[in-house]
Amino acid sequence: MKISEQWLREWISIDATLDQIAERLTMAGLEVDAIDAAAPELAGIVIGEVIACEPHSDADKLKVCQVDIGSDEPLGIVCGAPNVATGVRVPVATVGTVMPSGMKIKKAKLRGVVSTGMLCSAAELQLLADTGGLWLLPPAAPVGAPLAEYLGLPDRVMEVDLTPNRGDCLSLRGVAREVAVAFETSLDEPAADSHAAQLDTSPAVEIQAPDLCAAYAAQYVGGMPAGALAPVWMRERLRRMGVRSINLPVDIGNYVMLSLGQPMHAFDADKLQGAIVVRRATAGEPIVTLDGEAVILDASTLVIADDDGPVAIAGMIGGQRTAVDEHTTNVVFESACFTPAAVAGQGRRYKIHTDSLHRFERGVDPLVHPRALAQAVALLCEWGHASCGPLVVANGAPVLAGDRRIHLDARRIARLLGQPIPHTAIQSGLVALGCACESAGDGEWQVSPPSWRYDLAIEADLIEEVARVYGYDRLQAEASGVDLPPVSGQRVSQEPDAAGAILRQRGYHEAITFSFVEPGLHAALTGNAPGTIALDNPISDQLVEMRQTLWAGLLTAWAYNTRRQQDRVRLYERGLRFVRAPEAEHGIAQTPTIAGLISGAARPSHWDQAVRNVDFFDVRGDVEALLAARTDAAIRYEVAKHPALHPGRSAQVFAGDVAIGWVGQLAPSFSRRYKGQVMPYLFELDAERFVTRPNVRFDSPSDQPRVRRDLALVVPESQSAASLQAVIRARAESLVQSIDVFDVFRGEGLEEGSKSVALSLIFQDKTSTLDDSDVDRIITAVIEALRSNCGARLRGE
Repeated sequence: MKISEQWLREWISIDATLDQIAERLTMAGLEVDAIDAAAPELAGIVIGEVIACEPHSDADKLKVCQVDIGSDEPLGIVCGAPNVATGVRVPVATVGTVMPSGMKIKKAKLRGVVSTGMLCSAAELQLLADTGGLWLLPPAAPVGAPLAEYLGLPDRVMEVDLTPNRGDCLSLRGVAREVAVAFETSLDEPAADSHAAQLDTSPAVEIQAPDLCAAYAAQYVGGMPAGALAPVWMRERLRRMGVRSINLPVDIGNYVMLSLGQPMHAFDADKLQGAIVVRRATAGEPIVTLDGEAVILDASTLVIADDDGPVAIAGMIGGQRTAVDEHTTNVVFESACFTPAAVAGQGRRYKIHTDSLHRFERGVDPLVHPRALAQAVALLCEWGHASCGPLVVANGAPVLAGDRRIHLDARRIARLLGQPIPHTAIQSGLVALGCACESAGDGEWQVSPPSWRYDLAIEADLIEEVARVYGYDRLQAEASGVDLPPVSGQRVSQEPDAAGAILRQRGYHEAITFSFVEPGLHAALTGNAPGTIALDNPISDQLVEMRQTLWAGLLTAWAYNTRRQQDRVRLYERGLRFVRAPEAEHGIAQTPTIAGLISGAARPSHWDQAVRNVDFFDVRGDVEALLAARTDAAIRYEVAKHPALHPGRSAQVFAGDVAIGWVGQLAPSFSRRYKGQVMPYLFELDAERFVTRPNVRFDSPSDQPRVRRDLALVVPESQSAASLQAVIRARAESLVQSIDVFDVFRGEGLEEGSKSVALSLIFQDKTSTLDDSDVDRIITAVIEALRSNCGARLRGE
């Protein structure tokens, strides 16, 4: 919210400088981001009148002008602006003036004609955007007067960054009220304007959605000259507050909105057909908005309509059909109170954001709309030389229905703020904010918030206001003790970040990437999987889809780092994956996921170790370490195809019979995207799918001797070592301690399609010593099971 210092001081009289005001506001919770000059330096720029304008004899697009600036002789100035003409009054930069751009105006000769100054556009003065020509001032602008003086400069503009709950400060009135509280003074609120009705014409108004519209006031104003413009002082105030001037009725509506916080709208009265009706839209009903966008309305949308259909989306934007334009002479001003629920979410639905919507979403004072309409009508009658009809008001259900009294206890304030606040300070501060305070005992009150404070609903809200008004800098910080109950010995909680701790111990760094991704990379990683969710309002042209895999963000981070000579990269991320699912809440399934990426050397360089790049078994080892701490289920890996992974260096991960993720190397097809890079290894696991291990219990190790037996098996190439291990464990679960693969052989001596896998088996009993006969019986049973289940035979048979 931008605030003009000049305009603010019309609402409050204090000796403080704007910097002091800004400091007090910031300490009161309304952070002031910046204070800037309302306009650049305009010294040497005066108001001039073109008293003669002739074509240049040697240039078709130039004109030779005689300009009166109130001096003894008119200035001869050559100008190329298309709208220069005899009789216009414009800003004139005299010789010696330094323009806001830094250019110094000098006496010059243009195509043989001497020019002693420059006629200026608003863009050249850095006051407005380029309007395609000179800045034409009103005919009453005083010739020879300094332009800065005519515009009411100098002035400074303060930019206040408001939190979403402070919609009451989206106006001069709201900010001035806060300044008055901060400096413990009164608000010099200007007198309410009004204009007596002179016409009998009035619009018919009906509210058919009283739960969404608390009140709707409208008034007819006729006889305004077509194309009327707002006075310069009003246009200047709008400019300083960041609002573009359009025409007299629209500018007045914006001026009143900035002044009082009440959004308004002006309809061309001659374009309205029949009565004005506030109703819910019919599903599929169309409207073309003021900015030319064709919108198909939803049945939940509140609209303003006439006999021919919607003329505005309530609280958001008007329609083009009844828009005020350069031919408008009669208008209907409307000022309404819509509930925040009536407009909530509508801007996102239709991709529209306006100043009006911004205010109604946060809550507009339900009592201010009559005053706002009266002021707007009075201004239009005064500056548009128009006449008005009687005021018409329709009422719906109150926007703040019910008893809003809140019980406030000084003891509760002391407990939450850490120190007692004087009772007089509590009550005076709340009264200054507009609250009504009724005593309910010693140090207790029944507090009724003012109509403009939607955010005050519970006692904690009032305590926050007490702290804010009393002054955060006056609150004392003291260390205090907290009594904690003893921890039960029967419950052992696991580390909340166990997975992250394990990966960090293994050299990973946590990454936090965007949840939205670039479509090309996303499609390549997911194989154009269905259910992709496109963003309605992406932050860039690249990040337009919600991710179905965390690899998209990790690969982007990896590529960024490797391009900056970071050769050894270890990254992991925990986050959500998103896919469209009609059965899920809001139609979107969100899956908690943990993913990782490794590339480069397997270990940091060392003089005593050879350099080796990471491989599949490095990333698999990381996954196994991660899962070992999270689940008791048997982990296995099965060869499967994934669109993003190398077909010979990837696997699907299972916990028991449940598929929980993938592990492998990025597919060679991505080498064209990441030129010159060795493809990294990746893993991605569904965090929901593997169950957290129960609390660890002590299990004493066996003191019996171990027995080792090696098996060299010939198996079909399709058989994995994991399937062999599973069969062995099933036959000797209680005695087998470990099964390790120590050799895999393919080649001479083996039939085609076969391989030799050598396994080392360690057997151990907890209570007795195993003799050879016991182990032989187990080995015999294991070999038979491998033969029947895996097609295995002992090598040499």
